[in-house]
Amino acid sequence: MRLNPERKILGLCIAAGIVIWLLDAIFDYASSPPGTSFSRALVQGTSLHEVYARGAFSAAFIGMGVFLSLFIRRLRKEDDAKNALSPRIDTGIREQEQDEETVEQTARFLDTIFQSIRDPFIILDRDYTIVRANPAYSGLKHIPLGDLIGRKCYEATRSLSAVCDECIVARTFKSGDPAAKEKRVSTKHGADEWVEIYTYPVINEADEVTHVIEYVRNITDRKRADEQRQLFIQELEMLSSVDALTGLLNRRMLYDRLHHEIERVRRYNVDLAMMFCDLDSFKEINDTHGHSVGDEVLKRIAGILKTSLRTSDIIGRYGGDEFLVVLPQTSLKGAHDLAERIRASVQGMRYEVCEGQSVGTTVSIGVTYYAGGEPDVDALINRIDTALYVSKKAGKNQVYSLA
Repeated sequence: MRLNPERKILGLCIAAGIVIWLLDAIFDYASSPPGTSFSRALVQGTSLHEVYARGAFSAAFIGMGVFLSLFIRRLRKEDDAKNALSPRIDTGIREQEQDEETVEQTARFLDTIFQSIRDPFIILDRDYTIVRANPAYSGLKHIPLGDLIGRKCYEATRSLSAVCDECIVARTFKSGDPAAKEKRVSTKHGADEWVEIYTYPVINEADEVTHVIEYVRNITDRKRADEQRQLFIQELEMLSSVDALTGLLNRRMLYDRLHHEIERVRRYNVDLAMMFCDLDSFKEINDTHGHSVGDEVLKRIAGILKTSLRTSDIIGRYGGDEFLVVLPQTSLKGAHDLAERIRASVQGMRYEVCEGQSVGTTVSIGVTYYAGGEPDVDALINRIDTALYVSKKAGKNQVYSLA
């Protein structure tokens, strides 16, 4: 059986104490007077003092053995405890090193992502201090990157002493929800551009918004495309409502506007008069001089009509050489007088075809007044068409009013 080190030392010390006692007893026996027995020398010695000294030496060795065995036992327990704890310490150190390496790798990864974002990008804390910003944001604001970090956004970018009005960063801090808005900004070259600003909350474990990420996207191209699309739509709407030759309203739009004016008469009981104009012998101009000359004559007539009317009046090309005029808040007499002035102006108009040769025409006009009797627009058009027919039958270049 293998003994522990402390037991071996204790046993050796006890044995040494016993050996010292025996050696001293043998020495005393050898120096004792003849007739002294060895057992007496072993137990009593030559004197009481000799026994005390022998016992003291033996006890010292035995005590030293007890002390050393206890000390070694304590050391061995500490060493065992250290050996038992060492793997855990080593494991903890390795785990800490791995955690630190993971944190460093994550930080490097996030920094790489942050620097690779081409659009302007910042992170703000609850005091609106810019804690991170990328070069793109610095370029957007025309401010060095070092002058942005650690400063409040409204101080660094606006030279203000408080948060900007309509600040969506403040809105996100308050609500905890993302926000967005569009904004026009000036570039360093003085040009205007459109940007779209997005804000996203960073929320901790206590469900508190600790930071806000502000991300900016240039949407100038999209805005310009939208503007061009709107212009295109407006052009289409204009083309769908305007006669291409004269620039006046076409028949479809005339019907829409006339319907609106009829509704006003029915609701507010206001005056409404109308004129139907038809050029006399216009076909002869086309047949004699060609359609290009006829088109120019139509443009001239359209110009006379527009200059003779108020801005509130409605005029359009009904079709061919026919023009319809809607006169809101105009009496029958007022419409008749206006029609006479128009007829005289058209009669005096001449269009020069070539040197020494010009063409002209006259117009027949039917006038009527709407008092709410017709059930719809078509019925009203039929009545004014009747007035025009009477004017034509009366010899052309005439104005006829039909109440």
